[in-house]
Amino acid sequence: MAGKIIAQKLHKIENALLGVSNHPEIQAMLSAFGYTPERMNEGKILLNRAMSLVSSQTDNYGGQYEAHSEFEKKYESAYSAYMITLKVARVAFISHTAMLTRMCANKDRSRSLSGWLREARVMYDNLLAHHEALEAMAVFGYTAERLDAERAMVNEVESLYSKTLKHKGHAQQTTLERDAAIDELCKWFGAFRSIARIALYEKPQLIEALGIIKH
Repeated sequence: MAGKIIAQKLHKIENALLGVSNHPEIQAMLSAFGYTPERMNEGKILLNRAMSLVSSQTDNYGGQYEAHSEFEKKYESAYSAYMITLKVARVAFISHTAMLTRMCANKDRSRSLSGWLREARVMYDNLLAHHEALEAMAVFGYTAERLDAERAMVNEVESLYSKTLKHKGHAQQTTLERDAAIDELCKWFGAFRSIARIALYEKPQLIEALGIIKH
């Protein structure tokens, strides 16, 4: 359900309920048909819940977009650093096939995020775990600290991706709850609107005061 349509629906219902609250004559005429102040309060509760969920859903999607944007930036930086290090490693171990194999450096790169995370960890872990590997990489300006920092970037990418998925799950759940709340509110308001047309039939100006079209 589009945000603009939802806003229009809620605004229309809110105006109708406020119209009743501000008009004693309408309250009296509706009470004769069962819409007492207590029953009208049911509508207000449903409206407040729907409006609260609309706000929560908007916040959750905002959080998702922010998390995803941060993830993409970190991923781009980590992937770029990884590819440069990989190319340097291929030069450093051009005659060391076993090391290249341990680093997954002599095969095509994975196209999936999970595959890249696995390959990146394997490469950095092997470089950091072998003294001869560190010595070979040091010739090209790669210290253990530099490699460890790049490894940390890989971990951060994974953490941010998990954060993105968490926000996405919250946003989807809130959307379901929002839509259910709006459906319940619209069902209540549909019955109210029909009775209001009957109760106020002889005073069309009062129907119009609630923003309801007289059929």
